[in-house]
Amino acid sequence: MSSDRSEHPRLSRRHLLGIGASGALASAMPASFARARAPTPRWTKPAKPVRNIVFLVGDGMGQGVLTLADMMLKLQGQESSHYRAMVENQGFRRATCMTHSADGWVTDSSAAGSAWGIGEHINNGAVNFTLDERTPEPILVTARNAGKKTGLVTTTRITHATPASFFANVPKRSMEDEIARQLLDRRIDVALGGGQKHFPDALLAEHPDLSVVRTAQELGNAPARGQLLGLFAKSHCPYALDRPETCPTLRDMTMTALSRLDSAPDGFVLQIEGGRIDHAAHDNDAAGLIYDQIAFDETIGAVLEWSKDRDDTLIVVTADHVTSNPGLTFYGRTGKQSFKRLQSARHSFEWISSEYRKGEKSLDRFVSIAQEATQIEFTDDDKASLGRVLIEKQQVDPFNVANGVWMVLGSVIANHTGVAFLSPNHTADHVEVLAAGPGSEALPGFIDNIHLHGMMLAALGVAASP
Repeated sequence: MSSDRSEHPRLSRRHLLGIGASGALASAMPASFARARAPTPRWTKPAKPVRNIVFLVGDGMGQGVLTLADMMLKLQGQESSHYRAMVENQGFRRATCMTHSADGWVTDSSAAGSAWGIGEHINNGAVNFTLDERTPEPILVTARNAGKKTGLVTTTRITHATPASFFANVPKRSMEDEIARQLLDRRIDVALGGGQKHFPDALLAEHPDLSVVRTAQELGNAPARGQLLGLFAKSHCPYALDRPETCPTLRDMTMTALSRLDSAPDGFVLQIEGGRIDHAAHDNDAAGLIYDQIAFDETIGAVLEWSKDRDDTLIVVTADHVTSNPGLTFYGRTGKQSFKRLQSARHSFEWISSEYRKGEKSLDRFVSIAQEATQIEFTDDDKASLGRVLIEKQQVDPFNVANGVWMVLGSVIANHTGVAFLSPNHTADHVEVLAAGPGSEALPGFIDNIHLHGMMLAALGVAASP
């Protein structure tokens, strides 16, 4: 399972400078962290290894966003979310999962994803790069060595922390050019998302057998066979509220990946990430958050429909951590009427930022753009708060980290919608895991996030707990 750094020639010693302190961090780690792990489940190899694994990640998805999306779907006339339907389905096992990293109770996505990728706790900021500078084999490399096809689908850059955690080894998650090279060198069969800027023409030219698509139409016309790379945005894919027709939906990317990978004789392992749920929560953007969660939920529904008559596929749905703890906070009829205002939102905070950068930097212009995006008429007090943070650069909130422009805008909008956020950061909350299919039978009620790596290995028939 483990591999030495020397087996990854692209990861030069220069890239490792400054990482040696990680060993000191390990020795200084509080004793409470050593006791924090849940008991390891006793995964066993199945009589017949699973054919496929589909691992769905709602990045930053906690109970708050799940609840808000379910409420919005009801307002739109739907009975409930697909996630809620899974919870009510007795075929799915359900667990509460710890999320801490090696160096803190609050994890980032790279450490949380690496817990799934290699089954070890590492420090925030690293991708499958341990405290003692080992580079263990990530799960998609293991799957490929076991004869499986491999795939990644995301609304973030395909080189971002969560997708990278399934295939890459780097000491810093910011090394996305290196992650892009590893994605191609390790021959991920299908990779669909954003991140064009990390795949220069010179790098793509090193892989002449690679098919590259950049629009929804090109994706639909892609060759049926061979390695496929979809790059639908320079950076992250647009939010669901802002998505142009040229960019495929998360559901469309997922169905393309499933169609291509399902033809593999020995099956596949596929990670699917609703990555911008987390980004909207960081911005305290309630509408952006809810509609990207709904897009992820639609993808869950598509996967469930694809798998409904199968008994050869392990499906896992979870989150890497919780972000910002959003929730409706107004009581009774006021809460209902306030929440309905989010139905009218037209664009995300990211769109507001993009439009504002195009012209004069004034409070009136910012307010005009924000009101167009949110369809909310701001009060004089709202405008005064925005002016203090945007123009006067003053502190508005006594909670220091909550004084960015987007946090204050989120608080202003919360006065009208009732949906408020704890902070712009991740939290230490546990997350849920839902799993069904071969290999999920031993999932206990409470686990550590590193245990999901063991569950996948056991399902593939390549490892079992002692």
